[in-house]
Amino acid sequence: MHNGGWYFRLLGPVEAWDDTGPTGLRRRAQRCLLGLLLLDAGRVVPVDRLLELLWDGDPPDNARGSLHSHVARLRGTLDPDRTGSKGFRLLRRGDGYLAEADSGAVDVHRFRDLVERARRAAGPGDRSELLRDALSYWRGPLLADAATDRLRDRVGTGLEELRLSAVESRVDAELECGRHRELLPELADLVRRHPFREKLIRAYMLALYRDGRQPDALAVYRTARRDFGRELGLDPTRKLQDLHDRMVRADDSLHLAPSYLRALGA
Repeated sequence: MHNGGWYFRLLGPVEAWDDTGPTGLRRRAQRCLLGLLLLDAGRVVPVDRLLELLWDGDPPDNARGSLHSHVARLRGTLDPDRTGSKGFRLLRRGDGYLAEADSGAVDVHRFRDLVERARRAAGPGDRSELLRDALSYWRGPLLADAATDRLRDRVGTGLEELRLSAVESRVDAELECGRHRELLPELADLVRRHPFREKLIRAYMLALYRDGRQPDALAVYRTARRDFGRELGLDPTRKLQDLHDRMVRADDSLHLAPSYLRALGA
């Protein structure tokens, strides 16, 4: 929990937790409204935008009244004394609403903060640890039990891409740390689920190669080249082709430098 106050989970089913556990948010519209406001925590979200998002562009005649009822229920559950004593307030500002909550109490914002900290980290070990922490907040799609796919695409622009980029960066950091063998099962699954993410393909090839499995690494390239041609009408990028060519030549630079391995205690 977050210092005895509310902690909000939006990456997966929408949940509000305190020291006693999760609280009941039984109505889908309430969970969706809470998620929309917390994604923009600290900023006013206009009523018209909330109506459009909550009713997928087609709000009923009584939508404003329903919105006010959902707001009242959220306040009654999360801030009943209207003091913000548990780290959350839902305020009316002009023709909009604003959710006051510490960014550290919302999993989406914690995820983004950790990813940014990882970008500034000096060593691969620190980057790997920070990115593992960031990715641990993902329990499923954004607002999994409250948003339609269309709404998720609108309000979570770039979030899924940021998650995949964080996965790729963590894999790269762990390869730098010499953990290629431990990564192999995960990379096999990632490449199966994301067959056109070249960074993952390159990482999988490199992990296989460093594990002494050159033929398997080259087979991954052949599969990728075939899939890219069939599905996208494209050739692999120059980076992927160069990695393949270096593996064919058994380029020594593809292995970790001995000095780096010594620094790792290997």
